[in-house]
Amino acid sequence: MKHTHRRELLVTTGTGIAALGAGCLGMDDDDEGTDDDADSPTEARDSSASTPLERWIPAGGTDPLLFHYRDLTALETYEDALQASVIESVPTLPDGDSAGIVEDAADGTDAVDAVLRFGSKGVVGNVVVSGSFDPDALETDGDASVGAFETLERDGVSVAVTEETLVVSPDDGADLESILAAGVEGTDRRVEASENVASLVERIADATFCWGQYAETEGTGRAFSWTIGSDTTTYQEVGVYADAEAADGFESRLANEGDVRAEVDDNVAVATGSFPTEEYSYLDLFAEQGSSPPETPQAGVAFDADYADRTVTVTYASKERAERLELSDDHGNSGEMTAAGETTAFEYESGASGELTVVGVWDGEKVVIGTYSYSF
Repeated sequence: MKHTHRRELLVTTGTGIAALGAGCLGMDDDDEGTDDDADSPTEARDSSASTPLERWIPAGGTDPLLFHYRDLTALETYEDALQASVIESVPTLPDGDSAGIVEDAADGTDAVDAVLRFGSKGVVGNVVVSGSFDPDALETDGDASVGAFETLERDGVSVAVTEETLVVSPDDGADLESILAAGVEGTDRRVEASENVASLVERIADATFCWGQYAETEGTGRAFSWTIGSDTTTYQEVGVYADAEAADGFESRLANEGDVRAEVDDNVAVATGSFPTEEYSYLDLFAEQGSSPPETPQAGVAFDADYADRTVTVTYASKERAERLELSDDHGNSGEMTAAGETTAFEYESGASGELTVVGVWDGEKVVIGTYSYSF
């Protein structure tokens, strides 16, 4: 066994793009927005941000940042091509306390066009919803406003609403003032404060659905996106790293993934594939996490394969709720890591193939943190 400090993608859900292949996971990003006319009394003066992820997420706030976007208009556009189960499974309303607020302001759920969520706890976090809303339904008094938005406090959260957009900021998210400064005034946006966040977001700008995360302290992020078409759905896995060297393993990791195309541009790596739209199915990863942190082992790991040396290196990337990580593969190798930053590498003979599994242990409970399929 040898040790190395080279690392690849941060893994927190235990799934790579192979596992996310045709019809396994639906993760979304923002779809193209409409530029605002400078002379129009609309809610935003700034037209440089064309997508919700670029426009609404402020520079400050949570770290790590998690984000999720779903374009509900796409469901109607491609209803005939999608499975009926997809139409039924995609939530119209955001999760958590904001659902009731959106439902009260919207004239039926059909009035909701898109939902953006971002924060640090999955379901719980800030919500920006586009559609058709009645501000009077939320009993605004008109005394408090930011631009075209009327603001109010309701059910312990801060709310801003116009006839086209509704923003909800809970106590554990970015504050409402910061969100409106980004979305309305075009100032202090996360994409402007972090080049890596901008690189991550811009590569999924046209997606129908996306899910992603970015850790500022580590300079790494990952996003999955699905762009639905009438016949074909395109999916992408995007990884952004603290430096270009850390991205080197991305293409080799996907070398045996079939029709997946991998490209590495400096410190950003993108894998792209496609499958028939009729095979697509939706799974909301934020819903999987729940509104509160699950009482199960949690950690971040990274896999990096070196096909010249026939090794797979596992890095203990982040420690959240785990006493240790247990490693094993189909060739009898095993190991254990207890500290973030620690690395372990397994060596293989030519022709070896199988799966390497990382299990997190916490308070007597064991959960699979990540898996990696190798083939040399």
